[in-house]
Amino acid sequence: MINAVLSDPWIAARIRHDSREPSYIEHPNLSYFAGYDDGRLAGIFTAIRHSAWEIEVHAALGRHAIRRGRVLGREFLAELWRDPELLRITAPVLSTLPSAVNYCRRLGFVDEGVKRRACRQNGVAIDVVYLGMTWADWGLSTAIEKGDDCEGDCGRDDSAGQDFGDISDHIGVRPDQEVLRG
Repeated sequence: MINAVLSDPWIAARIRHDSREPSYIEHPNLSYFAGYDDGRLAGIFTAIRHSAWEIEVHAALGRHAIRRGRVLGREFLAELWRDPELLRITAPVLSTLPSAVNYCRRLGFVDEGVKRRACRQNGVAIDVVYLGMTWADWGLSTAIEKGDDCEGDCGRDDSAGQDFGDISDHIGVRPDQEVLRG
């Protein structure tokens, strides 16, 4: 199922780079999460555990899922932030995907820098934009999403399990290792 999502022509054209084709990766530090919209697979998220306190994330959402992309992204991040040891989440994004950079910013990620000429796409060296999120960034973005003013105190609390309203009955992200494999 992962390979089916990653080989979707619209997704593959956006995330493909010269070092390898998009495909399933078996690694003990990598987890796949399935994103669903009204029971239909909308895409996948990956979480790569770099250490006890840092996770790198990637998203591959189908064209039909773009309208619910932010909700799916927030569900995925909420799942990751349930880990009390987690201090930061990093999102490296190809510079050829400005809409993906904007997507990350809307989720609460903050620009951290650019790794120049770090990847090749169709033989052309491109930059990789690095965005990061700490628990404080997540708390602030959660407060903004809810319309709250946290008055500078967006400390760690139970907001990772926030309610997304009626839409969460039809949309969600969950780890689906066995269903997704291959």
